Amino acid sequence: MNDIPQPISETHPHLSGFMDFLADCNKETERGTALAAAAMLDEQLARIIESFLIPNKGSKSLLGGLNAPLGTFSARIASSFALGLLSEVEYRDCELIRKVRNEFAHQIKVSFKNEKIASLCALLQLSAKSYGDVHVDTRGQFTTAAVALILNLTNRPHYVGQRRLQAENWKT
Repeated sequence: MNDIPQPISETHPHLSGFMDFLADCNKETERGTALAAAAMLDEQLARIIESFLIPNKGSKSLLGGLNAPLGTFSARIASSFALGLLSEVEYRDCELIRKVRNEFAHQIKVSFKNEKIASLCALLQLSAKSYGDVHVDTRGQFTTAAVALILNLTNRPHYVGQRRLQAENWKT
């Protein structure tokens, strides 16, 4: 019997992107953390929507290219929720992460200590909460919520693909 533990990349290949993200995210600045987490979620939402839509040129043009209607994080969050591909909690937390990302993307001097960012992060439902004498700071709230969302959505394209829309031959 082989008692040598297998690397996670072999036992759970679907987590390889997540593991890369986690390693990079832990080394990032505050701004880098906010931008990287939002970028990872944005890409996951694109894969989820793509797995649901009929695989044709129309679907590709909705998600990618210049001025794609579903080419922004905001549009991907809204459409994923409207199509039933995100839960209410996932939708709300994606929106909060998007707003935090926007604060970091559009301001020069900003940190997780910023009052607006702290109030947004306090609303994240999937974040770790302080308990007893353990304090979870704002960056911890943001990071744990982002990681929870990313893990929730990692296999979603597979499951959504099982309910993929089918083309109809409409009578004319």
